[in-house]
Amino acid sequence: MTSFLRRHRHFFSTAVFLAAIIGILFYVEPIKIIAAIGVKNMYVAVFLFAIVGGVSAFTATSFYASLFAFALGGGDPLFLAIFSAPGVLIGDYLFWYLGHKGKPIVKPAIEHILERTSRWLSAKPAWFIPAAAYVYTGFVPLPGEFLMVTLALIGISFKRIFIPTLFGNFTLAFIVSSSASYGISIFGFL
Repeated sequence: MTSFLRRHRHFFSTAVFLAAIIGILFYVEPIKIIAAIGVKNMYVAVFLFAIVGGVSAFTATSFYASLFAFALGGGDPLFLAIFSAPGVLIGDYLFWYLGHKGKPIVKPAIEHILERTSRWLSAKPAWFIPAAAYVYTGFVPLPGEFLMVTLALIGISFKRIFIPTLFGNFTLAFIVSSSASYGISIFGFL
């Protein structure tokens, strides 16, 4: 058992790190964090929230609520998206790394599914995976960790999806922050 833990220490240390962040954020309210940071440091705060928000489905809701609140507080939607996209990408990379390092552990259990998915994707054109990564991260309001872990398990390199994922994260953040900014001027009651 000890050699198993030693061989997979990167996987388990990343998993424990993610669990600790999720646990802390579960008990600390985003409003308290925003109040402590202040409006002057809004863009730095958005970047830091994006890193934490990009780590899990449990913290993504808090991040997008904070992004919405910062946009309502007068933040520029373009700058909010520019600062948040790299932060969410860092969270996406953590899950890709977790899937990459966890591949030897889970592969025996789901090998036939991974092979079938890999064969299906290899029949698609080369642009399909980057385009799908952009559409998923930019327009689908689901956590990015499922996509990242799946792509890592089937052997897709992070370099291949880096740019589309970054642009997808930018697109979603811009949609959310623009909805807050321009929604209040259009509807007047947000």
